[in-house]
Parts: sequence; structure tokens; C-alpha cells
Amino acid sequence: MQKTERLDFIGAFEKGWIQYKSNFTKLIGWGAAIAVPPVFFHFSITAGVILTLISEGFLMILLANSVVCASKGLKNDTFSSPKLLLNCFRNGFLISILLFPMLTIGAAVAVVPSIAVFSVFMFTFFITALEQKFAVDAMVESLRKGNGCRFPLFLFSLIFYASAALAFLLAQILMPLGFIAGALITPYFFSVIYEFYDQLETK
Repeated sequence: MQKTERLDFIGAFEKGWIQYKSNFTKLIGWGAAIAVPPVFFHFSITAGVILTLISEGFLMILLANSVVCASKGLKNDTFSSPKLLLNCFRNGFLISILLFPMLTIGAAVAVVPSIAVFSVFMFTFFITALEQKFAVDAMVESLRKGNGCRFPLFLFSLIFYASAALAFLLAQILMPLGFIAGALITPYFFSVIYEFYDQLETK
């Protein structure tokens, strides 16, 4: 059976929404944390870039881990292990250094390449969180895992980018609106990504 036949596109959104609603209080804090670095771009591009590279990959790994734990009803013990936390930070920083410049360059050239890059590497945070793989290995595994289902994953990434663009526009009207929108939508889309990941792993 082809992977494209195994992906339940609508089902992933529906199950992601159910998990998001059920675990809202466990996830919204990470969504808010991820929404903080972009705020600094309004004051200083340099500060925004530095904070994004240092923290965003790390925070997204922690969000991915929280999504998995919440979905499976597991205890999130990341902070009980300094070694595990340090490993998450190291991998998150490397992912930021490797991935975010590609996303930025792709968006600067044309939006479509950036969307394509995200669709290829969007499982990286979950692979790092679940399998404790090195950042580069996790990116390669994400590339491999999506083989055969590029179009539905690209379509999902397009929807995600459209939502992020809406948050950006709201931020231009009133910065707190953009922050709130980013904090709310990021955990939901990560919940959907996990549903895609789970489908590819289990079916």
C-alpha cells in the first residue's frame, strides 16, 4: 500500500483538534513561549534573530514532547533529567541553525520553497523528542518518513503557513493579537503533525 493511501488528511485535523481541546492547558504554555521570540522582531531584528535561533528549536522540541505525552496519557518528565533537557537544547539549537535559515531564504525567494522545506522537515521535532536522535539524523529521518506523501504534507504546510500569515497580519494591527494567535495555533498544528506522524508509524 502506498503511503499516500495511508494518510487520512481530514482525520489528522479532526484528531489533532480533539487532542488539542482535551490537552489545551498542557499545551498552551508552550504555544505562548514559542510566540515570544517573534515579538522581539518588532523592536530589534538582531534580537529577534538571536532569540529565534537560540530558543525556537528547543521550545518546539518541548512542545512536540508535550503533544506526544498528552496524546498518550504519559507523564512529561523532560525536566526531571538535566541530561535529557540539555540534549533537547543542543538538538533544538542545531535544528534552528540548520532549518530556519532555509525557511527564511525560501520565503525571501518565494513562499512556495519555504513551504516545501517545512513539509519535508516538519517531523524533525517529534523524531528528536521521541527517539532522542541527533538533530541532523532527525532531519534525514523526517525526509525519509515523508517519502510517498509529499503532496498532502505540502498541503498541510500551506494551511499552516496561511495561518501563520494571519497571525503576522494581526500583529501588524495590534501586536498582542499576533502573539495570542501564534500561541493558540502552534500547539494545534503540532497536534496535527503528530497525527500524521502517528499514521505513518502505525498503519
